[in-house]
Amino acid sequence: MNSKIITAERKLDDLLPPRRPEQSAPAALMTAAGIWSEQVWARAEQLGPMTLSDVQVVKGNEFARHPVYVCGVHRSGTTLVRDLLDGHPELVVLPSEGTYYTNLEAKLLALPDNQRAAFLGKEWLRRLINPMNQPPYWLLGRSSDMHSPYVDFARYVMAWWQKVSRKNRQWPHLAVVLSYASCTDGLEAKLWVDKTPANERFLGRIWMEMPSAKIIQVIRHPYATLASRKTMEPALKLGTALRDLKMSFRVALEQSLLHTPGVLLVRYEDLCDNPQLMTEKMALFLHIHPSDSLSQPTVAGIPTKANSSFNKEPAWGQVLKPDEHRQPEVLSLAEKALIAAHIGKLAEKLNYPLTHVGLLKKVYIRLKYGLL
Repeated sequence: MNSKIITAERKLDDLLPPRRPEQSAPAALMTAAGIWSEQVWARAEQLGPMTLSDVQVVKGNEFARHPVYVCGVHRSGTTLVRDLLDGHPELVVLPSEGTYYTNLEAKLLALPDNQRAAFLGKEWLRRLINPMNQPPYWLLGRSSDMHSPYVDFARYVMAWWQKVSRKNRQWPHLAVVLSYASCTDGLEAKLWVDKTPANERFLGRIWMEMPSAKIIQVIRHPYATLASRKTMEPALKLGTALRDLKMSFRVALEQSLLHTPGVLLVRYEDLCDNPQLMTEKMALFLHIHPSDSLSQPTVAGIPTKANSSFNKEPAWGQVLKPDEHRQPEVLSLAEKALIAAHIGKLAEKLNYPLTHVGLLKKVYIRLKYGLL
């Protein structure tokens, strides 16, 4: 194995934070991750694409046709749902947000054809070692002098890039999905899972490209959602977050009224208060057998921090109560009034009653913040 990869991996590991930083990832970490991924990809190019048998190609392209998209507005609880699904033997769960429709596709299309595989492959190499800028890291394990699972992943990307069916515009993402499944012995699984907030904006396209796709949309009390976003994203403008939330709630209400069979609406509060019932509902919806793994949140099979709380008192429903119960001071009264003025009726239809705001005050607030 290339000694440069081992050296770069050690330097990168030294920079990974023991806990999620309050600010974005430091420049030194980003630089080190970039150097490491370049070296891994270069080594993979030297070795060439993995050899895929005809049987693997057939199985892989059939498996790629059966996705599950976990979506919902940011900070609504999508990560918890993804982590609960992660360890199920019938699922391959991407350990980082897919973000293909929301981010990566546009970046790929801006590149020449001959640069796209390398761009996407290196992006996902970095996500596999640091999916959420907090532990767990190194989701495929660590490299040794004899072998690197990340070089294997890069070689699989090169192989599937050539073999994946191109019947829909999402095929580059499918090459990544199949590469991760190949590295984790998951090609025999039933479904693959992509958690990406805001993917609910693309339901029409998803079903056009993936007719058998299943959608799990997570919703959460608006005050809790926006309090969490305000805490985690201090620079975020409340108006922007409100528009995102309104879009997500509109989709949730529309699909709920239509009783769309391919959509399961999951309330974060219900998942916290009655996790067994809700995970059984998810298993029934996905046509997978109920499993104890659904009560053990993991990332790539590695227990998350939340997991340690589930085996202690208080019970997980108490540990994971929405933010307004723990941080009532996060949102001001004026901010709560703004939220109620902008999405109050919509939230009420989804059984989230908010503070009542009179008609004149509502018009004034929405005019003031440019939200008419």
